[in-house]
Amino acid sequence: MKFTGHLLDNTFKSVYGLTVADINGDGQLDIIAGSTGEPIIAWYEAPHWKRHLVTNQDSGHITIAPYDLTGNGTPDLIVGSGFFRGVNAAGGYLHWLEAPGQDGQNWKSHHIADVPFIHRIALTNLSGGGSNATPFLIVASIRGEDGKPGEWHSPGSLWCYELSGTPRDTVSWKSHLLDDGLHINHGLSINDVDQDGRDDVLISCTEGLIWYEPPVNPMTDDWGKWLISDRECSDTFAADIDGDGVNEILAIEPWHGNNLVWYKATGDLRTDPWERHLIDDTLNRGHSLAAVDVDDDGILEVICGYNGEGTSLHLYRPENLAHNHWRKETIDDGGLGVGQMQVVDMTGNGRLDIVASGLSTGNVKWYENLTS
Repeated sequence: MKFTGHLLDNTFKSVYGLTVADINGDGQLDIIAGSTGEPIIAWYEAPHWKRHLVTNQDSGHITIAPYDLTGNGTPDLIVGSGFFRGVNAAGGYLHWLEAPGQDGQNWKSHHIADVPFIHRIALTNLSGGGSNATPFLIVASIRGEDGKPGEWHSPGSLWCYELSGTPRDTVSWKSHLLDDGLHINHGLSINDVDQDGRDDVLISCTEGLIWYEPPVNPMTDDWGKWLISDRECSDTFAADIDGDGVNEILAIEPWHGNNLVWYKATGDLRTDPWERHLIDDTLNRGHSLAAVDVDDDGILEVICGYNGEGTSLHLYRPENLAHNHWRKETIDDGGLGVGQMQVVDMTGNGRLDIVASGLSTGNVKWYENLTS
C-alpha cells in the first residue's frame, strides 16, 4: 500500500474541524479546515491548494459540514464553534457561513443555536430517499454546562435538526432532542448499521458505544437506542469488515485511548451481545478512524491515527479474521497528530485518498493513494 503525503499548511494552530467540498464549482474537491486555537477557518483550492480565508472571527471551530443552504449551487458551511477544552466552552454555538458571490468577499455568519460544548455535527440521510433527499443535521455536545473547565461530570446531548428552508431566519431552525445523558460524548459516525437504506447514528461516550436508529418521523417520534458495548470509547465507525453481509463496528477505547477494537454481532443486532476483538493496543490518544477498501480488492482496511506522542497514522489490513490477525502499515510516521479525517477520492481516479487535520501537529495534509 502506498500513500504519498502532501502538506497544505503547517502554520495552522490546533487544526480540528475538517471537510471537503467543491467550493468554487470547478469539479474538484477542495479542503476546508478550522482551528480550535485561533479564529481561523480556511479553504484550500484544488489542485494547487491556494489558501483562502473563510473567517477570522471567534475560535473553537471544531466541526464543519458543507451544504448549499441557499440553493444557489455553492456550498455553504455549517459550523460548530466556540469550543476549546482549556477554557469554559459554554459559549459554544451552531451557525452557518454563507458563501460569498465572489472569492475574497466575506462569508457571513448566521446564528442557528447556542450549543454549549458543541463537539460534532454531521449531515445524514434519514429518509432513505437517495442522494437527492434533503438531509438532517445531527448535533452533539461533549458535555453539559455544569462544572469548571476540565470537569466532565455534566453530560452532553444529542439533537436532530431539520434543515431550514429559510436558513437566515434563526427561529426557522427546528431541533429534536435525542438524548441528554451522554458523558464525554466525543465520537459521532453516520453509518447504515442495519443496512436498511437509511442512515443510523453511532455515538461513542463514557456510557459506551451506542446506536441510535431513526424512526419514520425523526423530528417527532422516539428513536431506537441500542447499546453495542458498555465500554468507554471515543470514536467509532461501522462497516462489513469480514464480508458476511452484516456490519461490524469499530471503536477507539477508552476516551482518547490506546485500544483500536472491532465488534461483531452474535445474533440480533439490537438485543444480542456483540463480540469484542482487539486490533491494536499501542495508540497514544487515538483519534479518528474509518474502514474502507483503499486498494479495490474487495476487502476493507482500517485507517486510524493518534495525536499523542508519536503522532502517527496507520492502516490495518485483515489477514485472518477468524484468528483476528491484522497487518499494520504506516501511512505517516510522526507527522500527523490527527484531529479529524476523511477518506475520499480527491483526484477523480477512483482511488480513495485521505484528508486530515493535524490537531497536535498544527498542519493540514492529504495522502494520495498511489496503489496501482
